[in-house]
Amino acid sequence: MIKLENVTKVFQTKEEAFTALKNINFVFNDGEYIAIVGKSGSGKSTFLNMIAGIDYPTKGSVEINNTITAHLNESELALWRGKNIGIIFQFFQLIPTLTVMENILLAMEFVDVVPKAERVQRAKKLLEQMDILEQANKMPASLSGGQQQRVAIARALANDPPIIIADEPTGNLDSKTSEAINGLLKSLSQSGKTVIVVTHETGIAAHYDRTIILSDGEIVDVQP
Repeated sequence: MIKLENVTKVFQTKEEAFTALKNINFVFNDGEYIAIVGKSGSGKSTFLNMIAGIDYPTKGSVEINNTITAHLNESELALWRGKNIGIIFQFFQLIPTLTVMENILLAMEFVDVVPKAERVQRAKKLLEQMDILEQANKMPASLSGGQQQRVAIARALANDPPIIIADEPTGNLDSKTSEAINGLLKSLSQSGKTVIVVTHETGIAAHYDRTIILSDGEIVDVQP
């Protein structure tokens, strides 16, 4: 379970203070597939960063599976994040000098949850699940955008985290590939993982269990 309680985030610039999130209260249930939508500047990415522990709230608390992220120091937080959260980026963020397989193995090595003897087999299984096993020894640049995003999803799943968060995962993909990626993410929630997606896409409510609508740093609606 993910619980945000009275979460406010203020960024201080030289000229003024900017409030990116205002008194956010929300609970994500295990196994939900949830979208966060809103116009540019509405606070979507900041919301996601609060959940991922990439940033801390100025006020309020973020509690994930009985852990309050602000109580962890940076090294503890990095290890906790690696075990509990898989992150999928809009621009894939694969390491270009490593093969597809090596990108996934590196994620396992960083956290050291999966035993070394099992890592290659697990990576192969994930790539097979994403239908790109034949790309395992290729460099990311030789893959299509859709294939790279499938690799990014496999990497996010490397340590079997209970939570997957995705920041505009279909933003650079064509409509057919976007539909396939949405299907993969939904299947992950159906397998028990909590999947949270930030998106600009409109008319996509049918994909999700709930859709959070943000405006000026506030939750203005939750659908359905």
